[in-house]
This record gives sequence, C-alpha cells and structure tokens, in this order.
Amino acid sequence: MINRQFNQFPVLDSERLTLRKIEFEDEIQLYKLLSDEDVARFDYFYPVKSHEQVIKFIERYNEELYENEEITWGIVLKENNKLIGICCLGDFEEGARRSEVGYSIIQDYWGNGYATEAVKTLIKFGFNYMNLNRIEAIITPGNDASVRVLEKLNFTKEGLVRERDLIKGKLEDGIIMSILKREYL
Repeated sequence: MINRQFNQFPVLDSERLTLRKIEFEDEIQLYKLLSDEDVARFDYFYPVKSHEQVIKFIERYNEELYENEEITWGIVLKENNKLIGICCLGDFEEGARRSEVGYSIIQDYWGNGYATEAVKTLIKFGFNYMNLNRIEAIITPGNDASVRVLEKLNFTKEGLVRERDLIKGKLEDGIIMSILKREYL
C-alpha cells in the first residue's frame, strides 16, 4: 500500500534545495516558469498568458493534493528562498505501488543540476516514506535534457510508448523511463 497520509504537507530538503508546498506568494516566480515557451514546449500545457491562469494552477495543485491524485512541490533555493521550479509525484497506482514523477525548472536555472537534485529527493521520499516500488517518467521525444536528468539518477529507458499523450492537440509518443526500489537501494 502506498503511504499518502500526511499530518502536514511533506517538506523535503536536499543540499541546496527545499521542496515545499506552492503558495499564492509564489505566483510571480511560477508565472516566470509557466509562461516560458521553452519550458512548456514538451509539456501538455500552453504557456500561460496571465497571473489568473497561474492562480488556477496553484488551486489545481491543492485540489490534486486533497484528492490524493498528485503531490506538487515548489523547488526553492535554500540560499534565498526563491522558487525556481516545480516537481511532483502523481498518477498513483495503489496495487503496483507505482507513481509518475514530473519536474520543470525556470530557464534561468537550467544546467545547474537542480532538476537532478530535486528528483533525487523525490525518489528517496517515494521509496523510503511512501512505500513505492516503481517511479516512472514519460518524456516527450526531443526533450533530451530531461532524459539526461533521469539517466544520472539510474532510471532505465524502457522504450517508446506510441501516441501516448495528447500534447497541445497532437498525439505524441512518450519515452518511458523508470527506477525500481531494489535498484535505488
């Protein structure tokens, strides 16, 4: 059974980052992330055009948490408490103890290892606290940077799932990658 019972939102720490609940005060930084065409390029969402759309994202993150569908963290630099991205565990499969991981970083912070550090923190939490057996990711072909992040963390590239997701009105393939608890240990 997956452990998804929290007395309070699970705040996670790594060397340089804190993963915490996204608050309405994060709106400006979240807008910077979600309005960037390069960030949205391989994702399902179109770049946001207004701060009202960002508020709807924050509300959805809270609803998904409440409904036990997904946990979305803000990726925050410890040095200045600035939100630089988001990451999540979601699409839980109770019987198989499986979850999907996702992440996005504000472009100004690309290439500094923050995505790798954040996902590594989620993997540890997923296996050690949530009792997951498998964490997987579906990467849109062409998103080579995301594939490299997961390869650094010992994810195995399992193959291509054809026309898996509807992204911006087009059926897209997905590269499926995963790590199992026994591989993490």
